[in-house]
Amino acid sequence: MDALILSAKSVLALVLLIAGGAKLADLPSFAATLRLFLPRRLRLPLVRVCAGAIAIAELALGAASLSSPTITWLNPIVFACSCAFVVVSAAGYAFFRGRSCQCFGALSGRKFDLLSVARTVALLALAAIAMFSVQPASVQIGMPAKALLLTGAGFLALVTFTAARALDVSHDILSRR
Repeated sequence: MDALILSAKSVLALVLLIAGGAKLADLPSFAATLRLFLPRRLRLPLVRVCAGAIAIAELALGAASLSSPTITWLNPIVFACSCAFVVVSAAGYAFFRGRSCQCFGALSGRKFDLLSVARTVALLALAAIAMFSVQPASVQIGMPAKALLLTGAGFLALVTFTAARALDVSHDILSRR
């Protein structure tokens, strides 16, 4: 059972790291999508700050969850984020069907559709599994291993950021031709 729980935690952590890194690569596009769900009276700089905060929160939560799987207070936070993903996906499907969700920045051409709602529900199911705690004896991660996991998390976020930025630039170049 611990292997299933740890697998769910790992998948969610990696998804958060990839999503956060990709969002940071094209913050204006993510802010434009975020603006769909916020009151119109909010100024654009505030929306961009919110978009940046969401991306950074995803990165921090993913890194913490990956490097410290036995910390149980992270589980409800990851679950709440997964619930928010389902709500945003369902609302996007209901009100903005067919528009780009920018969930993974330029790395994904996903749109608000029924499949996106199903994907977020699957992530929520993983988060529900990850809510269970694991026996500390089954996960013995010392400080050197935690440091390596955090380094790997940072590297994954950097690679994702770079790939999303490169895809975004290549799309711009191709659209000018």
